Amino acid sequence: MSVEYPIFVFEKDDHSMSLIEDESRLFYHLEAIDIENGEYVFWDAKGGGVSIQVAEGKMIGLGPGPAEFPLGDALVMFAKAEGISPAGPIASLIEEWNRIQGELSRRPKKGILSRL
Repeated sequence: MSVEYPIFVFEKDDHSMSLIEDESRLFYHLEAIDIENGEYVFWDAKGGGVSIQVAEGKMIGLGPGPAEFPLGDALVMFAKAEGISPAGPIASLIEEWNRIQGELSRRPKKGILSRL
């Protein structure tokens, strides 16, 4: 069984989420030490758990593995952390991700100019 991209990433401490589109983007949002310390939970595009092994700042293994909780639960926690109401039962994981991202994109941008 192989891992299908994109990979969903859930950060346990702040309940944020991101997507990894392909292997070359793994360290775009993530740090190797945080992966080693178990600060993230990973799932593939089908919602199956993913295990990522790193050593010396490089990925040395990627494959199916256990997830601490289902991807649907992570999406609900992410939405709540962002102040977005859950949609109810999740029919499609990627559709729910897109719904949350759509809600976030409609928010005013934060920064110095947003305060003016």
